[in-house]
Amino acid sequence: MSKRSKNLVSINHLPGILLASTAECERWIEAGLIPVAERRTFQKRGRTFEAPMFDPDVVAQLAAEVAAWRMRAANGEGESRSGSSLRDPDHPTVQPMDDAAHRRRQSILAPVRKNTSIYVAEDIRKIESGRWKPERVFAGYRAVFGLPMQILPDRDPIDIMVEFAFAEPLEVAAAVLSPARVERAEMAAASDVLEARIIELRDATFAACEGELASWRDELETYLAAYEDTEERQAILSGIRSALDKLDRIHASDKGGPAGAGRKLRQKLDDLRSKAAARRLRHLREAQIREASGYERYAAIFPVARSLNRRFLFLAGPTNSGKTYEALKLAGEAETAEILSPLRLLALEHYERMSEEGFAAGMVTGEERVLPDEATHIARTIETLDLHRVVDVCVIDEVQMLGDPNRGWAWTQAMIGAPARLVVLTGAPEAIPLVEHLLAMTGEPLEVKILKRKGKLRVEGVPANLKKLSRGDAVVAFTRRNVHDLRAQLVQAGRTVATVYGALGPEVRRAEAARFRNGDAEILVATDAIGMGLNIGPLRRVVFSTLRKFDGVRERQLTTMEIKQIAGRAGRFGHHDEGLVTALPEVGAYAQVETIIGNALKGDAGKLRGKAYVRPNQETVLAASDVLQTDRLGRVLRHLNDTLVAGHPDLRMADMEEMIELATLLDTVDMPILDRLSYSMAPVDGREKLAVELLLDWARQHARFGRVQAPDFGVNTDLLKLEARVKIATSWLWLAQRYPDVFEDVEAVVDLRATLNAKIEEKLVATSVSHRRKPDEKSRRDRGKKPQRQRKNRRSWADADPVEVEQRRVRGQ
Repeated sequence: MSKRSKNLVSINHLPGILLASTAECERWIEAGLIPVAERRTFQKRGRTFEAPMFDPDVVAQLAAEVAAWRMRAANGEGESRSGSSLRDPDHPTVQPMDDAAHRRRQSILAPVRKNTSIYVAEDIRKIESGRWKPERVFAGYRAVFGLPMQILPDRDPIDIMVEFAFAEPLEVAAAVLSPARVERAEMAAASDVLEARIIELRDATFAACEGELASWRDELETYLAAYEDTEERQAILSGIRSALDKLDRIHASDKGGPAGAGRKLRQKLDDLRSKAAARRLRHLREAQIREASGYERYAAIFPVARSLNRRFLFLAGPTNSGKTYEALKLAGEAETAEILSPLRLLALEHYERMSEEGFAAGMVTGEERVLPDEATHIARTIETLDLHRVVDVCVIDEVQMLGDPNRGWAWTQAMIGAPARLVVLTGAPEAIPLVEHLLAMTGEPLEVKILKRKGKLRVEGVPANLKKLSRGDAVVAFTRRNVHDLRAQLVQAGRTVATVYGALGPEVRRAEAARFRNGDAEILVATDAIGMGLNIGPLRRVVFSTLRKFDGVRERQLTTMEIKQIAGRAGRFGHHDEGLVTALPEVGAYAQVETIIGNALKGDAGKLRGKAYVRPNQETVLAASDVLQTDRLGRVLRHLNDTLVAGHPDLRMADMEEMIELATLLDTVDMPILDRLSYSMAPVDGREKLAVELLLDWARQHARFGRVQAPDFGVNTDLLKLEARVKIATSWLWLAQRYPDVFEDVEAVVDLRATLNAKIEEKLVATSVSHRRKPDEKSRRDRGKKPQRQRKNRRSWADADPVEVEQRRVRGQ
């Protein structure tokens, strides 16, 4: 290598030689102003790259040219023979940041700010420069000034804020970028030039905005004159006034000039007028819908209930206080009665009990009707309430469900609309404030009778041992997987187990509860479904496996009411002197767990306050569709969800998100809007893709052929699929209740669901006890066989618990 090559330097040395920034040096290299002596190959961290090298003596001789290069860039002239420049299309003066230039600009700006009282600053930007890091550059100035303008004749002038970006005047750039020392007089002259430019821009912008504003006021007057209603004109003006307080800053630049700022102001004012008019129209539509639906006066949409002199009796008490017994006794003493329950299973139990006692009983749920013409006492799920059949007594069970965002609307409707002379409420005392609040809408009298728990309930001082549970204990979990995990452990320990969780059909839940109640199963493993009044028999002790649950949005701590509701099932009166509550060691430090449960049992669960939930009915949907002039159900429901009871002092909208999503999908089907509404309300889990696809397919069959085929499922599959198929069959039967002429094969689907439920129960029973062989039986079977080596902890999948197999499949094991 020659001596000359050894003296070459890299690009990192150029800023020090030329007193320039790295970005400037890179651009001058690209423009060919700084010659490259040679290119070398380097290796760094295993990577090979090529870099230019420069002769320091040649570069030093070019230092005298730097000022000229910068001046050409400031004037917008080309830097190289190819004509490349540093010009920005909007801002002609785009310069790499230079400390000396920055200091000079600040000196020039100081008197300008003082003399004009206008905020002026350098416009500093970051630009990408090849493979190197972003470089800060000077792109001109930004001046912010307020223009006092009379927007509306009846309102004081307001300041319209304008931010104007403009290029640096050439006289200022010459002083700032001069390579020689700049005298004080030159700096003062540059300040005068910059000040004159800012005042010129401000005055020209003010004139342009005034011109546009005068034209806009004339058009507004013509626009408002088209409205005959003075109230509508005032509403639009009021909307514009309120919006003016939030008017955004107007951004202008040399590109559009002062006229561009005027046009932007005009556009903003036009937008304010359009939005004010749209807002007024929207309010009118909402008022029309509320007027047509009657939700402004919610109680008035139930004329039959309003025609009766109704009385209310609230039997308030904790679990195992006899409130349901007292309510059913009142229903039995009446000539006609209805019992409204939260679950189909409870409606079935009430129906069977009344039938056994000799009443002319009937039952109505979402999927079935057993309703003789002479029926006097009818058990219903609460959503099926008949708003026109007048009875002597109506029992509304579990009234604390008023606070449920998904189903609370049904309890609100029942309380306000049940056509009964005596309405008997049963539920937790925490619901008293909300019940009183609702009945204030109707002015009907309320009697509250507080019932005490029959039998003691206490927290045990030690955690429970899962392998040493006693007959009559119930272990509570909050997911299907955890239920089956606990069940598998108990079965493996040689215990007989019954299982109750929400994914099981009501028939299976009832059969499992009966196995526990009759003593065929020693232990019950269940979710919080047992807290809803299911007849599970003489339960001795409740054992929590966790004090946390996922509520569909997040995992959270159990509420005081949830703990009380579940724990209260322990110690059934007449079977046990007291009920016991405890938890497994896995829940946490037991001293803390004991305190949490104990405080929940003794303390206040928190009163249900605030507004009651409602949901739009068919008449409301039709009214909204007419006013909005659309039959798109998804859009109609979204509008109602956002506006129907907005601002109502007593009501709020129930959670309709899943219903709106289904409605949006159903809008692709050519059928009347009320039919799509019925399908969107079907009991389908929106998270189950197959169930949603089948629902859409049924709707298409309905619209195209007027008949829907019955589902045809096999029953030889795993537990998870069996449960999903039961839900699908239940949805089909739910729709069959509403369209009996379209869903004709009801008996076949009822039989199919019964077969699926029987298969589920068969699987649960078959795996509810341990199948380990007895020692004497094992010795007889193994007699005469050669001993075989077996791998430790190895089990055949053929001999495994089917539920455990399903759990491992779900986990991906």
